[in-house]
Amino acid sequence: MTIFIALILFSACTVINPPHKTPIPPTEVKTETTTTTETKTPAEKEKAKDSIATAATGKSWSKKERYTISFVLPFSTDEAELLKLMGEDKITGYQPLASLEFYEGALLALDTLDRLGYKLNINVYNSLKDSLSSALLLQKEEFKKTDLIIGPIFNDGLKAAAPIIKKNEVYLVSPLSPTNTFADSNKFFIMANPPIDAQLAATINFALKQSPTANFIVVYRNDKPNEAKIAAEFKAAFDAQKGKNIATLKEVSNFSGISDNIGYGNNYVFIAGNDELYINGLIRDLSKISRSNDITLIGLQNILTLESVSLDYYENLRFHYATGYWVDQNLPQVKEFNEAFENRYSTRPSEFAYRGYDIMMYFGTMLATYGPDLSGSCGKVNPTLRYLMYPIEFTPIKQTDGTINFIENSKITILKYEGFKFQKAN
Repeated sequence: MTIFIALILFSACTVINPPHKTPIPPTEVKTETTTTTETKTPAEKEKAKDSIATAATGKSWSKKERYTISFVLPFSTDEAELLKLMGEDKITGYQPLASLEFYEGALLALDTLDRLGYKLNINVYNSLKDSLSSALLLQKEEFKKTDLIIGPIFNDGLKAAAPIIKKNEVYLVSPLSPTNTFADSNKFFIMANPPIDAQLAATINFALKQSPTANFIVVYRNDKPNEAKIAAEFKAAFDAQKGKNIATLKEVSNFSGISDNIGYGNNYVFIAGNDELYINGLIRDLSKISRSNDITLIGLQNILTLESVSLDYYENLRFHYATGYWVDQNLPQVKEFNEAFENRYSTRPSEFAYRGYDIMMYFGTMLATYGPDLSGSCGKVNPTLRYLMYPIEFTPIKQTDGTINFIENSKITILKYEGFKFQKAN
């Protein structure tokens, strides 16, 4: 694939092929990548003129010869910002590195899309975390002409972006955040990572299928707002999923409360929050009593970031969690991707690289196949699913009056820790 790149203040190798993962300087930059063009037949050109029906107004939703996708990712974060994020426990790994790997995966997808004959213009922007910087960036005239924005990553940036994309009628993919609180009545907001309430509902539904008489125990502290919020979401999901099942739900705040409410049947313990000391103690004590009680630990993926929790505890408690993204390393296409990624970047791909590849592949093919109105095409068959490492299913979430609230990835997998490794459970 021939790529034309215009860079300001940094070299191309920093973005496109960085074997040593050198972060980009903290300066707003723009990279324009254009795939090679190919001549279409008159029949193909006529087909490209087809229009797709949409409720949106103010712009054309006809199919095009070429589509523009803009990446808005935090390739750089200054030292003060990084320390602040780490102090707030709101960062997973080094974000510039995660963004770079995400983009590297997307570049491999662009190679595949080019071989398939799809025509895409790619713009790349370096963003910061704060809402003001994101708003100023996304209000630029050039973003009104893009067909899809991928990013920002941080919630502050997404919150600022939501009203802008709605006004400009430009679709945006939130690649990593599970938060949908600022996506109300916004059909242009697309969540690649399912919201937490959907993940909790999938977890509860899975447990009820295993045991309709399950005993759920939710552990949280009332004086911790974040724990109370997640616990409330869990209870709401339980009420919605329970149906005619004779399952029960208990609320406790410590291990003593758990112990007092353990039943004779299947017990599912959900721990809300992200306090490492608190959670580590609970899981350690739960592991001890699991020898004489049927206990399954369920939770959110964030528990896995707690380094002090022994893997033995996860094994003893048969830890289960829901995820909107999981790659089976045994699949042929995953092995092929790993080899291609290592050959190009001299390192093993991370989860972010897989996500970047799949998201780029999915939306690149959907735009080229069905046109720019993604809310109208979500739910249709993706013609290149065989190229994805994990199936993605985007579904419009509608309000009672039928209008689209937002669009989310509805493909949720339940993983279980067994044999000291995670395996697909559903």
